[in-house]
Amino acid sequence: MLVRNRYLGELLKNSRSFSVLNSSVRSGHNKWSTIKHGKAKNDAERNKINNKFANQIAMSVKLGNGITDPSMNIRLATSIELANKNNVSKKVIENAIRKASGSSASGKDSNASELCVYEGMGPGGVAIVVEALTDNKNRTIGLIRSAFNKANGSMTPTLFFFDKKGYVTMVPPKMLDTEDKVLESVLEIQGIEDIAPVQEDAEDLECDTETETTGQTYEAVMEPADTNKVAALLKERGFHIRDLGIGYNAKPDMEVFVQGDETLEKLQKLTTALEDIDEVTSLYTNASNA
Repeated sequence: MLVRNRYLGELLKNSRSFSVLNSSVRSGHNKWSTIKHGKAKNDAERNKINNKFANQIAMSVKLGNGITDPSMNIRLATSIELANKNNVSKKVIENAIRKASGSSASGKDSNASELCVYEGMGPGGVAIVVEALTDNKNRTIGLIRSAFNKANGSMTPTLFFFDKKGYVTMVPPKMLDTEDKVLESVLEIQGIEDIAPVQEDAEDLECDTETETTGQTYEAVMEPADTNKVAALLKERGFHIRDLGIGYNAKPDMEVFVQGDETLEKLQKLTTALEDIDEVTSLYTNASNA
């Protein structure tokens, strides 16, 4: 299965109390400061979510040969569905599609974003591949290089640690309530190289409560050129498509087991720093326990 890191950042809050004469005024001031701080933090998190989904939508257009019609671009349709479930506004979605097609809201051409791949080595000798959608390659590579440098890592070729593969993440219809039934149902679909159940976050599973599915998520792996075809055939068979795309799968003989909590913590800090960069859309490692 593809090793795709998710955003796992923690929000730490330190507080200190002070004794003052006018405690009621100070209390009111602290409450207002807390409200303002909380709103700013929530706004920042919302902007981060919007940026990530906007980049995923734009990338779906790019990888879909520039097709902006969701009915003709299954990856775009899936990205928009996920964005809607996460309360991303229609304006953000439309702007993301325009950004990918190289036009602005006024109808004039704008700087089209490019898909870029960056390679690097992190703590513990872990190979990392970063995908980004950017309209300023110099700025993006600067941010990524800075993240690697701060982690005592380096930007160096690492793609040879991975195989480039297509993936489709989906939830079977309720009638396919066992793994054996799922495997049997996809036997006739040409192109699938591997399929297995995967663990999903609780928040992701809640998104499927309104669909007639089992709730268990599976991921199928195939050659990149077969991704859209396989996704369409799975959808015809009643599978709910959660995600699809092209990524990097660590070669079995190239996986690295990260030893020591300190090294693992440094690696997590680096991956979080990389994922916090707005332009970054996906991140892959060859760490066997990352």
